[in-house]
Amino acid sequence: MEAPKIITSALECNNCDSVIREEDSFCEECGYPIKGTEQDVAKFYAKRVMNKRKNNNAAEKIKSARNTLYVIAGIVLVFGLFLYFQDSDVGALLINVIVGFIYVILGSWSNRKPLVALLLGLLLYLTVIVISAIADPLTLVAGIIWKVLIIVFLAKGIYSASSITKSA
Repeated sequence: MEAPKIITSALECNNCDSVIREEDSFCEECGYPIKGTEQDVAKFYAKRVMNKRKNNNAAEKIKSARNTLYVIAGIVLVFGLFLYFQDSDVGALLINVIVGFIYVILGSWSNRKPLVALLLGLLLYLTVIVISAIADPLTLVAGIIWKVLIIVFLAKGIYSASSITKSA
């Protein structure tokens, strides 16, 4: 003979429908305050809305930083072509094409790994600025406003990517 089945009613989280135990105060999956007051529940939902808004804003800043990488790539490539047609400098053209290609790769990679790609993009940008300044110190102040804006866009993207990484 088959043993009779004992039917137990499983408790579910009101927020995510995960199975919970009767003694749980919070859902282990989503953190919903099962035995909390109305105020605890309101805080839970308010926190979720704030995190969602923060992540949406972060995604916009990351996209802006990604676009900055693509703009840098375009500027570097155009500058390399300009140098080539002005001085027939194949070396400068080759270096600018390689650096521009690296920026394009970093820009596309920032879709999957935004923090690492944007950090490397900023590091490459600062390295190019330093090398140019060593070769010709006047290049440090030339276009300083654009340099600062590019650094700010990349830094905002890095900060946003790191905040998303921390909350994930």
